[in-house]
Amino acid sequence: MRIVYCDSFWAQNIGNGIFGLGVDYILKTVFGRENVTTVYDLQTYVNGYGKRFFTSKNAMDYISVIDADYIVLSGPVISRYFLPMWKNTLINLHKRGIGYMIVSAGVMKCDENTVKECREFFREYPPFVLSTRDEQTYNLFHEYATHSYNGICGAFFIPNAYSPAPTSTIKPTLVVNFDKIPEPEISLTPIPKSDFNFKFNDDEFYIRFSGTGMLSRAGSKTDRFSDALIYATSILPSRPRPAMIGKYTVIRTDHRYIPHYRSKIYKYCNSVCSDLPHTYINIYANADLTLSDRVHACATTLAYGNTAMCIVKTNRISLLNRVGATDVCRRPVKIDMDMLDSEKKKLLDWLGNIDYTEGKR
Repeated sequence: MRIVYCDSFWAQNIGNGIFGLGVDYILKTVFGRENVTTVYDLQTYVNGYGKRFFTSKNAMDYISVIDADYIVLSGPVISRYFLPMWKNTLINLHKRGIGYMIVSAGVMKCDENTVKECREFFREYPPFVLSTRDEQTYNLFHEYATHSYNGICGAFFIPNAYSPAPTSTIKPTLVVNFDKIPEPEISLTPIPKSDFNFKFNDDEFYIRFSGTGMLSRAGSKTDRFSDALIYATSILPSRPRPAMIGKYTVIRTDHRYIPHYRSKIYKYCNSVCSDLPHTYINIYANADLTLSDRVHACATTLAYGNTAMCIVKTNRISLLNRVGATDVCRRPVKIDMDMLDSEKKKLLDWLGNIDYTEGKR
């Protein structure tokens, strides 16, 4: 089988690159490295504004001319933008006898009407494989795929795909990743009116989101308004943040580095920015504790057996719940690595036992 994987949008959110590398590993494990080709998917909203979720009239639909047995989509592709972006391409591929799969599938901005429209499309043009990253997505769409599975996010396969280099000279490490809302005050001494406090490695942590009010509430909902707001307010002065908190070296990562505003990305000391997901993976693989508003910062940390806490309001948190991190929004957690290994094996076995020639008859 010739498989073409449509990966995308690393610059818009490096978390996409993280689960994308995991999906790439899954596909090459199941189909063979020599049979999997990766291309960039529909070019829509990386640097665009206005109607940024639609392709330009001058953009070539390159995917429609590729020769393959199946193309593969991944991530929270099932959304209100799914049909405007993908409908014509998938129909064109279908006419040429090329099927499609969605692996590590999730939903985003998916209201009742969107669900209805996507179901109607799936009835007529069903994905040959639908492997979801959370139970909600599985329950919504599993019956419309030829083969469906309640799977896990591709990010949890990152340790299988990437071998990190150690950073022992700065251990222990606290990774702080907030690019949707302002970084909170974090201390090992009591903070009046703290929003969170917890014990980790015999240290008592206190976290307070001070003076952010509307911005914290808006940003925690993970929407486009907060994206613009965090950039606009990055030019304002702010209190410095420490390079060390107790014995912990602090590393600050930013998953959204385009537009490349230095005042946002390098607002505080020990900030790290990279256009490669591998840099971020190496940081999370070495983290003793990750505190973040990004689910894939937490997913990567957890995948390497480390501890993470996610401070965000989004249904994407369900991909962490799927692997047992049900308290990740309330306190730092680890996950059962034996359970995770079992889930990964079950997904690979399931994908490996499908007769893919069935979809070509």
